[in-house]
Amino acid sequence: MILFNLLTMSARHAREATQLVLTQHLATDVFVDEAIDNYCLGADGTVGVQPLYRVLFLTKALLYRRIEELLTTHFPGNDFRIYATAVTHVNDAEANRVRQLCATEPAGAGAV
Repeated sequence: MILFNLLTMSARHAREATQLVLTQHLATDVFVDEAIDNYCLGADGTVGVQPLYRVLFLTKALLYRRIEELLTTHFPGNDFRIYATAVTHVNDAEANRVRQLCATEPAGAGAV
């Protein structure tokens, strides 16, 4: 299992990505941290700050590439930063929920 992380500067993209992941049965629950501060060093050496939205969810490691491709298809030219963190331990109830992901193909999923 992995904790999938998607970072974006767009609140709309964060909401739409959340809907997409859920409706395609790639996660059972999605969490969104809204407008967290993203500090970055500018070319001139000054520190700037921008609002950042973080979308995260637990999923199967084997679904990473499928999720990444789905996001690329639905959001061409996006500003997403995507990474995953390995999850080595999870309680039985949550593990069982994640195991059920993509057990059946959602309607229209073959066209994606």
